Amino acid sequence: MLVDKLTVSGNQRTKSFVLLREVPFKIGDSIKVAEIESLKKEAIRNITNTGLTNFVEVEFITSDSLTTQCAIKVLERWHIWPNILFSLAETNINSWWENKDFERVNYGFSIDDYNFRGRKEKLSINFQNGWKRKIGLNYNIPGLNKSRTLGGGLELYYANNREVNHQIKFDTEEFNRRDFLKTKRFIQEEIVTKIKLEYRPKYLNTHRWTVGMETIIIDDTVKLVNPNYLANGNTRSQFLYLGYGFRREMRDNRAYPLSGYIIDGSLDQSGLGILNKNDVKLTEAKITINMHHPIQGRWFFGHGLKAKTTLLGKPPYYFQRGLGYGNNYIRGYELYVIDGQHFLLYKSNLKFQVIRKQTIDLQTLFQRFDKFHYSLYVNVFGDAGYVIDQINAAVNPLANTMQYAYGIGIDFVSYYDFVLRLEGSINALGQPGFYINFRNPI
Repeated sequence: MLVDKLTVSGNQRTKSFVLLREVPFKIGDSIKVAEIESLKKEAIRNITNTGLTNFVEVEFITSDSLTTQCAIKVLERWHIWPNILFSLAETNINSWWENKDFERVNYGFSIDDYNFRGRKEKLSINFQNGWKRKIGLNYNIPGLNKSRTLGGGLELYYANNREVNHQIKFDTEEFNRRDFLKTKRFIQEEIVTKIKLEYRPKYLNTHRWTVGMETIIIDDTVKLVNPNYLANGNTRSQFLYLGYGFRREMRDNRAYPLSGYIIDGSLDQSGLGILNKNDVKLTEAKITINMHHPIQGRWFFGHGLKAKTTLLGKPPYYFQRGLGYGNNYIRGYELYVIDGQHFLLYKSNLKFQVIRKQTIDLQTLFQRFDKFHYSLYVNVFGDAGYVIDQINAAVNPLANTMQYAYGIGIDFVSYYDFVLRLEGSINALGQPGFYINFRNPI
């Protein structure tokens, strides 16, 4: 059958060509009847993963055996958020809750437009105070050319701190916890400029290149407590940054996937020896492979592998990141960091959908908010990780040995990528714990 009409409705802000870019067929294409269902699912997946919509419907209307029409209906997300910034200067909410130190809180405001000019461009301007004072600009343009295969971006920010994580603690009571140096004056400054380029020829694969310059300046007191905080005992590090990354996105939903997979790898070079031969020269490679499988009915299984290796150079403490940062952590070790030059992390989840995806329409005047969905899952999980530390192993007891944990959890999922996870776990140290997290672990 010939596709003789392709329409988009419901997109009050988003340009139609932005959404049609994600559709795996166009007017004039010939498709088989047997392909309609798979093409429909692919279009829904691609449009959903733009992050511009809350709901997507795709319908094929066939009037005869020769032609077909496709109607796409979307409910857009609200795109402009004048945000009140509130974040924690900890690895996660659980490690902050242990001490409840309100001085380790970042606050301020930002203006974020996730669909600037209706072209899926993201513009973010933020002003932050608190533990880290920061002013920054981030602008991403996914469509530099007519076919929208090339994208670019610019990131600028300046930040300073009165308190710095200068090493990890090591004693019988507290080990593998971040240790902070705090003063009344600013003891660290960061200035970052990055230019980004992306190439996305079709729908699934994205290549990205980044070039930039970073400057880190520390006070002598930081050098005094950790001479290896920056390279060669420097109090100022200024270096060029080069990075390449590749991403293949095949998940049904990037916020909380139930099927599909993602492969994401990067090669990063910090310092080339051009600006200062006595500064950092560090080459790192990272890879993430996550897979999600529907088993049967309401049962789902997901697992993922993450790895990082330092190929060249000896990382100063500022650059040394093992497990415990961002989404690179073993569940059950939320209160710990395990620094190192290399790591391997495996996560697995077996989940049961207690409440199927429910949609509620409140029928208010605010169209982008009155219709929402939610679902609920229970799961059992098991994680394991190994960090290699060849620099600070004597004060890093959780490194160079296998760490693992297992437990049970409840996940509540709703629109605008909202995920609430409540988990109970037991780690290899025999420590039970209850933790709260706000994003998908795999």
